Amino acid sequence: MHTTGTPSAGNYAALIRGQIRGLAEMTPGRSHRRLSNAPRCGGEVMKEKDSQKLKMCKTVPKATVRTATNVMEKLSALQDLQHPHISSITDLMEDDKNYYIISDYYMGGDVQDWLEKMDEGNWLQESTCAAYVRQALLALCHSHSAQVFHRDLKPSNLLLTTKLPDAVIKVVDFGLANILDPDNAIIQKHPNEYTVPEILKNSEPIKHGGADMWSVGAIAHALLVGSGASVSSRRGWGFSRDDEGWSERSPMARDFVLRLLRPAGERPTAAKALHHPWLKGIMPISTINTNHSNTKEARELRYKMLCYSLSLILLPAVVPHRDFDQLRTAFQQSDLDRDGFIPKAIGLRLLLSRCNLKEAVVPAMNIVDLGRTDTCDLASVAAADLIAREFFAAGPTSAPLVGPFGATDLAPRLIKRFFEVFADKQNGAPAAAVHLGAIRTKTRTATARDVEAFAGINYEELLTCLPEDTMIDSQLLMTQLSASAGRGTPLGVDQELSPLRAESPWESAFLDFFGIFYTCSASKRDESPGSIRMY
Repeated sequence: MHTTGTPSAGNYAALIRGQIRGLAEMTPGRSHRRLSNAPRCGGEVMKEKDSQKLKMCKTVPKATVRTATNVMEKLSALQDLQHPHISSITDLMEDDKNYYIISDYYMGGDVQDWLEKMDEGNWLQESTCAAYVRQALLALCHSHSAQVFHRDLKPSNLLLTTKLPDAVIKVVDFGLANILDPDNAIIQKHPNEYTVPEILKNSEPIKHGGADMWSVGAIAHALLVGSGASVSSRRGWGFSRDDEGWSERSPMARDFVLRLLRPAGERPTAAKALHHPWLKGIMPISTINTNHSNTKEARELRYKMLCYSLSLILLPAVVPHRDFDQLRTAFQQSDLDRDGFIPKAIGLRLLLSRCNLKEAVVPAMNIVDLGRTDTCDLASVAAADLIAREFFAAGPTSAPLVGPFGATDLAPRLIKRFFEVFADKQNGAPAAAVHLGAIRTKTRTATARDVEAFAGINYEELLTCLPEDTMIDSQLLMTQLSASAGRGTPLGVDQELSPLRAESPWESAFLDFFGIFYTCSASKRDESPGSIRMY
């Protein structure tokens, strides 16, 4: 038997060989957890002797994946895929007949459990549905940036850390479908209501995230109304006019699902989907203007919003047009899928090329990451660039850094700079208050035009939180901007959505709400005779 992974793999190997005396004990649990690909792959829950941790061991008979090549090498590479919302492979083994894939076990079961309870009349709150979908998308953002695609995402792949509604989502089986079923033969034989349409007639490997986005839409549909899209191998894909359940859900939830259940070239990326108003509405930033909590986290969030907004207001008056144009060009070159977002790690590298001080760039990026999406748009990159170079780095790279580097420490320095830039001078010093008209005048620059054109900023809307007829002092400035909830910026939850266009009869069917969802059926676990089982 060949093993990889941690030194504890020997305990698992002994268990799999049947030599379990004194090494590990079987723990009661569901004995047929789904692997990737449409057929079922059995899983056994076990307790590792040394660590006493519960693990899930999934077995893949080699006879069922004969078209796969270099399986162990490819599976081993997946162990590097680490993220708070990904259930990573911890150990790997094989013998003459099987591959054994070991990962952490979570006591909460999976989202499929909740769907089966919903059949009994137990509905999830919409905020819980949105939270689960958002966490799955965070996992997809990370995996897609590493060019690892799931391709067979379904509710049973969304593990729950606990049995409570606020459990954390852990997505399991990333990359397994592409390795074990490279020609789509298995999934075509066993499609389900979460299978993306284009994969059913295509034998080529999936090399983009579009398939996963369709599946997220189908999962969101199931969570919201209790049923997902289904496919009949005889009748093909069809539409259902059954809208039962949607009357209890918000228009934004319906819009989110509609945008994901689109033809392949029209689906948003995971990063783009994370910025849909339905998901942004569950973030703390969406209630910052009504949240009067004085907890450390609430105060930090308000200061971060203040710093983000002040940075963007200062940007047109402080940053030369040519400098911003260079940043924009570098950002667009890094945005390979042209969705307006880049991974946070890429954003950090971009900023380090302009300010080679990690101690300044990292905290600057953390301050503007209010959405906590692990991605960044041009607006947040530009704000972080200004913060790092103008406030955290003291001139040349050889000069000492000027800290501290938190939002609460940065805010007073940004406010001081704000009045230096926008207020009139009195006896050589900036006045203590400024009129909104002066701010508008000094933000009408070539830099501002490009920031509005390329970074999604609307300065008129951003400044609407400030009064027209009252002089603005530092206290008023802080209060209004910290409570603005990102209005006039990409963080705002009230941004207008781009229209969905219908340019063909097939696409028109998607736009008909009563016809966008495939034939609804209860989401049940596949128990087909062809399923891969644990022996």
